[in-house]
Amino acid sequence: MSTFLRHALLRWPVTLAPCTEDMDEPVLSWEAPHNAAGVALLAPLETDFYHCGRIAHDHGYDADVWLIPVDRLCELLARTFPAGDVREAVRKQLHKPALRWQQSHTEMVRLTVAHRYETFSTEQQVWGHESEPHPPALVKRARELTAGQCDTCGCVHEANTLVFRDGNPEHHGDSNLGVSCPVCHFSHRLNTLGANDGVMVYLPELSAADVSLLLRAVILARAHGNARQKEGATQILNWLTGHREETEAFWGTSHPGEFGQALMQASPPMREDLQQRLRHMALIINPTLLSHPVLSGPAPDTWSDTLNTYHSQN
Repeated sequence: MSTFLRHALLRWPVTLAPCTEDMDEPVLSWEAPHNAAGVALLAPLETDFYHCGRIAHDHGYDADVWLIPVDRLCELLARTFPAGDVREAVRKQLHKPALRWQQSHTEMVRLTVAHRYETFSTEQQVWGHESEPHPPALVKRARELTAGQCDTCGCVHEANTLVFRDGNPEHHGDSNLGVSCPVCHFSHRLNTLGANDGVMVYLPELSAADVSLLLRAVILARAHGNARQKEGATQILNWLTGHREETEAFWGTSHPGEFGQALMQASPPMREDLQQRLRHMALIINPTLLSHPVLSGPAPDTWSDTLNTYHSQN
């Protein structure tokens, strides 16, 4: 599955608007289930998309904003779909406005789609998979599909392991195969973590990639650094875990296992809503869980700079 389709959350409207100063130009909006047809219709143009960034919508969710060339859009809309294909109704609705945009020399249209978050997930207990290693061919396919990049932080490392994005080890579809680095792997098994394994914290100023990099620096500095680096790492770790207070004040707990249980017990729509609400949360794992040799991170001469940079954001 493409990156665009994988991260398109279709519980809210999808909008398409011309990038023009003419306020009379229409904004097209599709609500469920037509938004799925609209996204499927536009997906073939993904290589022409330009990602502008992510915005906070008035209704409380995050949305990706993409720019699409009007000329390419018109080329796509010139083809028809068989009767009964859900994309055909959306194509008909969009065809005339797109031609008008092209004739008025509008170069781009803006597509806004709610973002599907997959930062946290849980492991399903499927009999027969408890201790069974993943087939090498499946691991290889996951690495090829993802270019070896961790789903959460983008880290590429030989220690990255196969993860099933929906938590089901029997679902081997391409869209469900990902890889995870040793740090982020724990975020995919929240339901297996105990109170001493880590804490959930509120850190809206740091991305998942930042948190992963910072934890690597902290863990490596504590394990292999000099006295000054170890002291700095401890201060940073205390700063990170100190953000549990915001989590406990709002959610009543910072226990990762309890968040995992909430995800497991929620219905699919509620789980998507919960992922949105957890988008500014981070799992700070206990460093002792990752003191093994496969962990890699910043070079020793950059530890202090990395730690000081993040500590200054407090």
